[in-house]
Amino acid sequence: MLTFPLALADLADLLPVAEVRWRLAENQELSGLGSGQILAAELGPALWEADVTLGDLKHGRSSQIQARLEALDGATRAFYLCDPFRKYPQGDPDGSRLGAAAPVIGSLTAGGRALSLSGLPAGYVLTAGDYLAFDYGSPPRRAFHRVVETATASGTGATPPFEVRPMVRTGAAPGISVTLIKPAMKCIRKPASLGHGTVNRVRSKLSFSVVQKL
Repeated sequence: MLTFPLALADLADLLPVAEVRWRLAENQELSGLGSGQILAAELGPALWEADVTLGDLKHGRSSQIQARLEALDGATRAFYLCDPFRKYPQGDPDGSRLGAAAPVIGSLTAGGRALSLSGLPAGYVLTAGDYLAFDYGSPPRRAFHRVVETATASGTGATPPFEVRPMVRTGAAPGISVTLIKPAMKCIRKPASLGHGTVNRVRSKLSFSVVQKL
């Protein structure tokens, strides 16, 4: 029996991704005043979205993956997904530099714009564009963030505060474990987004879209 949300090994790691469009979708509204001033309003939290296209697959393998995607029952069951082309920090392209280190949140700034990490190897670098993830709250929720500012760990393994997006939500706290290797968001497949087509007599193609689930 499958256990949801599906772990990386149960779905994401099985996908031969050829192309992915990964983006942070802001939930905002613009309105104009008679003076010509434009106002922006936040309607809800910004959520990650991704459009995933798989490489050509033999029909049998394509059917196996399609069955697993259909087991999500549309948007009703969640799974974990990482950016297949950004699995590691840029300064640690195979994860070996991090090794057995266990980074945690060191501090959080007011408003959630920035955080610091501790428990890193001395001199470890997080580069703008890297991803990180952690679980917080009760029941647990999955946070998924992109690093905005490059930060380097000190000799004691602590970074200065650095900005991330989206902003850190209420419930995160110092001491929470942070994933830097294959950081994954919790997501659901968008309804009716699963596309399947035959390339030729031997091969098929699959695509789907997802949105983050908090």
